Amino acid sequence: MDLSQLDAPFPVDDIEWRVQRCGIAKNNPWAMVLAYVTNRAIMKRLDDVCGKENWKNEFTPGPDGGVMCGIYIRIRDQWVAKWDGADKTQVEAVKGGMSGSMKRAAVQWGIGRYLYSLEENFAICSIEKKNGWNKASFKDTDNQYKNIWWQTPPLPEWAMPTPPDAAQGESDDANADESNKDELLKSFTESATSAKNVDQLKAAFEEAWRALRGTPQQADAKGVYDIRKSELEEAA
Repeated sequence: MDLSQLDAPFPVDDIEWRVQRCGIAKNNPWAMVLAYVTNRAIMKRLDDVCGKENWKNEFTPGPDGGVMCGIYIRIRDQWVAKWDGADKTQVEAVKGGMSGSMKRAAVQWGIGRYLYSLEENFAICSIEKKNGWNKASFKDTDNQYKNIWWQTPPLPEWAMPTPPDAAQGESDDANADESNKDELLKSFTESATSAKNVDQLKAAFEEAWRALRGTPQQADAKGVYDIRKSELEEAA
């Protein structure tokens, strides 16, 4: 069982987007959206990596009426659990709370954690209904519900699964020279330090993220990115 495989990116069909905030400003609709992995994809990932018989989940009541979920994985004949929780939702409250808490518990195991590296996305929006677009509702200043429609954003290349041939090539390279990952991390750190703006930093980070996928150095690169991004934003 290779638990590092839990961290791998998911196909686009396994990603769902949710509106965090939305509204209309000066007759222009806007929506801030975040990406999540579907529960169906989480269960399949656990089946594929751990085996159907080697994982289970458990739900308990959480604080303030929420729901806690623990995902257990059997490692060397011992059950290891990681827990997280979520509030109940307004629609199908119990089901929504269970779904949300399981997604958060999955992140504790690394499943879908890479999506936290995505910036909040301003989706393309319209006040007119468009086929294939998503609908969002909100209360306007007059306390009346209004609807807008928004388009699902594209995922950046680094958040997409590696093609099978490329994945095999990455695996061969890693086995041939593991120390190369340290050199890649060092190179990215130098690039991040010399980056003049956030766009340059993001470009360097996306390249490093792909090259370091599935390695401990990937998390180190994310730490460097976060620190340098804060420095550049404060200096702007």
